[in-house]
Amino acid sequence: MAHGNPRRRKGVFFIDTVKKHEQTEANGQVVFTLGEEKYGIEIACVKEIMKWAKPTELPQMPDAITGVIKLRNQVIPVISLQRQFGLPGVKDIAETKIIILEIDGAFLGINVDDVDEVVEVPSSTVEYPNGLTGETNIIRGIAKLDDYLLILIDIRKLFTAEILNQITN
Repeated sequence: MAHGNPRRRKGVFFIDTVKKHEQTEANGQVVFTLGEEKYGIEIACVKEIMKWAKPTELPQMPDAITGVIKLRNQVIPVISLQRQFGLPGVKDIAETKIIILEIDGAFLGINVDDVDEVVEVPSSTVEYPNGLTGETNIIRGIAKLDDYLLILIDIRKLFTAEILNQITN
């Protein structure tokens, strides 16, 4: 899968255009950290990676939604994946990152501890979910990379059309 190098501007990373959902032997993944674990999401869904920007908190929002941010004159909800996954919060939220996603035309941000790299994950390195993942369907697989295991998240299962509609409206 061909994709350009990430570019940087004032704490914002831009991911160059990526071909949408090609079936290839390797899939580009943006690797991020939550706690001690590394997770990967499809690069095709990632529009930007930015430094922490304090969201505007809204009343009566679900606990996982930290608020909304303004990005290029668009209001974007920000979801804490730490809270969504039931993990403890970070010590210094100002050191975290927000990954801006576009899923089926809807934009949202996910707050993660850090963004590590973009990697190509050959399908031969992926083990697919079995009984170990329990009732969750958001895990696409676990990639066995040289230095670590990468938990591959199915972002469309994590944020279904119903959830996206609820969050973005």
